[in-house]
Amino acid sequence: MIHIEDIYFSYSVEEDSEPIPLFEGLSLTIEQGSFTTILGHNGSGKSTLSRMLNGMLLPEQGRVLVQGMDTADEQNQLNIRKTVGLVFQNPDNQIVSSIVEEDVAFGPENLGLAPDKIRRRVDQALAAVDMTEYATHSTARLSGGQKQRIAIAGMLAMHPKCLVLDEPTAMLDPKGRREVLDTVRRLNKEQGMTVVLITHYMEEAATADRCIVMEQGKILLDGTPHQVFSHRKELEQTGLTMPAACQLAFLLEDRGITLPALPLTEQECITALENLLP
Repeated sequence: MIHIEDIYFSYSVEEDSEPIPLFEGLSLTIEQGSFTTILGHNGSGKSTLSRMLNGMLLPEQGRVLVQGMDTADEQNQLNIRKTVGLVFQNPDNQIVSSIVEEDVAFGPENLGLAPDKIRRRVDQALAAVDMTEYATHSTARLSGGQKQRIAIAGMLAMHPKCLVLDEPTAMLDPKGRREVLDTVRRLNKEQGMTVVLITHYMEEAATADRCIVMEQGKILLDGTPHQVFSHRKELEQTGLTMPAACQLAFLLEDRGITLPALPLTEQECITALENLLP
């Protein structure tokens, strides 16, 4: 789906300052239909990487290929943006209309689609994020979670094959976070959409297919959630807070009680503890 091949990238903190290297030979592949989370603290490079996945930022060396299309080729730009939809942290930065259905229609209209096709895409996108009943509502009256779901719907109306979400729950309360994550997981499982979720919340990675932990522009860990979260020392060194279920398992382990398998969710933890009982 997406191949990142030996890329280099630097950024400048201030104008006329010396560029600071971030990526130095980074390589990565995102598989079609997968759900990948990229974890890391601010400055780890995860948000910069998200902008490279749809050509918003270009590498200084190396290349990023989206279904074989090089993001550095300007002729590929429109097709790449249609293939990889990018949803930002603040939904207000993506909402362009005061009415929900008009906002979702904005992208398809810019593609020059016929009105009946636009209508179908808007209806399908709103249904996919469970926001059909809000079609004629004011976007200003939506909650944070609802706004983020509308931002996702706007991307879905473009019919992307991959959805990249850059910390979409960072500004939301627990209810809004749950709404957005449930929506994203459903799109991946039911529609087979490739999802790349950028986050610093470890709990959000627990049900993903793959977790990538970044530190200072490098990939520190890469594997399934169980594989990644089992690297206790490395994660503690990054300062990332592990899911509560993992923390409890490690506390028990320190006291000589080892669970059969590392739990990632509350339910997995409950089941593991029940299995310890006689």
